[in-house]
Amino acid sequence: MKFYKILIISIFLNLSLYANIVDEFPSYRYVFNELDVDENYIYDKNFQDFVNKNKYRYRRLFIQAVNRGQLIVPTMREVMYQKDISPLFIYLSMVESAFRTHAISSSSAGGLWQFVKLTALDENMQVNNIIDERYDPIKSTSRAIDYLYKIHDNLGKWYLTAMAYNCGAGCVQDSIDRAGTIDLSRLINPNANYIRKETRDYIKKILLFAMIGENYLFKAGDNLGEMKYQFDNDRIIPVRVRGGENLRNIASILQMDYSALKRINLHLKKDFVPSNSNIMVNIPASRVQMFRNAYGNPRRAENIYR
Repeated sequence: MKFYKILIISIFLNLSLYANIVDEFPSYRYVFNELDVDENYIYDKNFQDFVNKNKYRYRRLFIQAVNRGQLIVPTMREVMYQKDISPLFIYLSMVESAFRTHAISSSSAGGLWQFVKLTALDENMQVNNIIDERYDPIKSTSRAIDYLYKIHDNLGKWYLTAMAYNCGAGCVQDSIDRAGTIDLSRLINPNANYIRKETRDYIKKILLFAMIGENYLFKAGDNLGEMKYQFDNDRIIPVRVRGGENLRNIASILQMDYSALKRINLHLKKDFVPSNSNIMVNIPASRVQMFRNAYGNPRRAENIYR
């Protein structure tokens, strides 16, 4: 009799846990739909445990990342809008780099989207001793979206695409073949070990950050996600300058701190624009008129989101 009482209490607690997560994050339906995840995944025990273990820490990390992003976040959303991909992929970049434009991994992956050199070159980015476009917020975001579309063309689901961004399309396809299913709960079941732990955690991180960031749309009183829009009065604009122009001179023209301008132009490794190149300098939209008055009419590249 005592065993059955314990069993009933355990079932009740588990059901309460599920209900609490659903009530706490009503955004999950929107997030899961955008990323092609079955809504029933919210009841996956491993995911439930992950959310409960990490939700408070991830809220703090969310705040830190968005505050760090400032000009980056509205710019990335604009590129995503132009290229017609779900804006929720901004959370993939949040997981990859926490919006640190200078981020570099132990495997030498770099920038907001953590491209390794070979993939960057495959995606038509310049990577050399003068220019490294992995660190250009606009160019790298545009190329990351192109890369995501290529993966999606092969795997067909956005959550699989996100997982493949972490471990490669071949890795994800191999795990599907071993599991015999694309069901997320089974595919990333830690007991089955169809795919490596890093990738299992990776997709859960993206989902949780997205649930935190989008919850303001669905839950009264949870306004944390609205902070993504606090910097929307400004964003990054790419402008052309004369070959040989250096960042310190541009910072002086814009009456900006050099380090602030450098953070959005880390693709200029030597701090100058090479002659006879199509490389552009990123400046805040709020400084464009000042730039125009002092430097001349800035020419924006056509179709900069290609």
